[in-house]
Amino acid sequence: MLKKEILKTLEKAGIVTNIEKIETPKNPEFGDLAFACFEIAKEKKVNPIKMAESITQKITIEKNSIIKKILPKSGFINFFIDYKKLLEKLLKQNPIKFDIGKQKKIMIEYSQPNPVHPMHIGHSRTTFLGDTISRIFEFFGFKTIRANYINDVGLQVAKLVFAYQNWAKNKVPETKPDLWLWEYYVKFHDEAEKNPELDEKARELLRKYELKKDPATVKLWNQIVDWCLDGFEETYENLGIDFDLYFFESNFRSLGKKIVEQTIKKNISFVSKEDTVVADLDKYGLPSIPLVRSDGTGLYITSDLGLTVHKFERYHLDSSIWVVSSEQNLYFKQLFKILQTLGYDWVKNCIHFSYELVKGPEGKMSSREGRAIMLDEVLKKLIDQASLEVKKRNLKMPVEEIKETARKIAIGALKYAILKIEPHQQIQFDWKRMLSFDGDTGPYIQYGYSRGNSILKLSKSRPGEFEVSEFAQEEKDLLKKLSEEDEELIHSFHDLRPHYICKYVYDLVTVFNRFYEKMPVLKEQDQNKKNFRLVLVEAAKNTIKDCLNLLGIEEVDRM
Repeated sequence: MLKKEILKTLEKAGIVTNIEKIETPKNPEFGDLAFACFEIAKEKKVNPIKMAESITQKITIEKNSIIKKILPKSGFINFFIDYKKLLEKLLKQNPIKFDIGKQKKIMIEYSQPNPVHPMHIGHSRTTFLGDTISRIFEFFGFKTIRANYINDVGLQVAKLVFAYQNWAKNKVPETKPDLWLWEYYVKFHDEAEKNPELDEKARELLRKYELKKDPATVKLWNQIVDWCLDGFEETYENLGIDFDLYFFESNFRSLGKKIVEQTIKKNISFVSKEDTVVADLDKYGLPSIPLVRSDGTGLYITSDLGLTVHKFERYHLDSSIWVVSSEQNLYFKQLFKILQTLGYDWVKNCIHFSYELVKGPEGKMSSREGRAIMLDEVLKKLIDQASLEVKKRNLKMPVEEIKETARKIAIGALKYAILKIEPHQQIQFDWKRMLSFDGDTGPYIQYGYSRGNSILKLSKSRPGEFEVSEFAQEEKDLLKKLSEEDEELIHSFHDLRPHYICKYVYDLVTVFNRFYEKMPVLKEQDQNKKNFRLVLVEAAKNTIKDCLNLLGIEEVDRM
């Protein structure tokens, strides 16, 4: 709101810039916000002090503007805010609503765990990013479809099925099913190192499932996948993650093969000497990619071609986003290029949201080697630690409330720790950092909400009318930060960057903490001031809640 008005004011004076260029002076006496003229002055080879003066002279402040006055100083254009008008505008637009999407349909595909082992900490990044991106698009007025694509027909599943046939001897899962089956998946790879023939036996099992449709193999295969999915659903439920649709690779293999036939007819692909169907992408500056194996079995891309066409035709999508790690950057360029050459116009609305991996303490994690930090394990440890912290702070809190509060704090800590990192930065998993309850963490944000909630509850009534003539610096700082919400959310939406929301809400809570530490609210004797400050507390609490909801983090009423 505030920075947007400054941008418009500068634009009228011939200066086009962006929100990032509007900064807060270190000394409040220099203004509430400022724009540095050094970059523009350098381009135009003009003295920055004279440039600031020249621009200021061209600016006319409109009658109802939030800007009270503008002064040039030392190469900066300093803006002084009319806080009464800012407060009025802020109260009028609360709560913030957007309808940029106008109910356009967008599908977000994320999480995509392999049904051979439990989800490890690396899966948390696609899962939390996908969930938050879905929430952001919904907030901006899109009809959002959350989808999870399960690779249930890959060679890795064949290895697990072979392991179960040979070593589980028809047992049923004795513990959480995905965790129980993982032991057999690891065992297969251990045994295959000693006996490489096991890999070929797994391939034969895959052919029996995909090509021969052997009833016994299909039945066992589907049972094992279902067991894994039961385990995944338990984890998703614990994390508060929901999906509208599940897609299974096996359901799109046939459609994918029909699309591969089209690529052959249109000379997009060819049959190699080894009888493998290969998409010829060299002329587009991309490596060629196999589409069907020589034995007739498909690959991940085979089904993905079928699924992508199905998505747009069945659900009439306006766009689709895949939340998948940067390891697949090339793959998505190849997938989209094949669809483009086939003449699908909607491919221009296909977006690969790429992110870097989460690395374990010893480097890249490997589920097949049993060297991975499982998401369930992380969650349990976080909940145990959170329970201890809640007990320390609330000696009289009932046991059930401690459990529920600890669950919310633990999940919030994990989600925030993942989401606050820029997607193109790698995350190095660190127990201590994940379990920290101080500084830039989920519990710190939740405590900000809890503190605001507590103040409002203790006030025992909604704030009454007030008239403000003077503003303390802490009140000004909080008003300014609250006025940035719409700009920060729009910025996060346009750039597809959830971590912008984390940064904003952390800064907001920090400013809010300073406000209630310095400014008495409940103890304020002047009813006028008290009502005003209660309004600020309510606005801060609601804004923190908005951000927590977008991040998929539950608010905590009492910590």
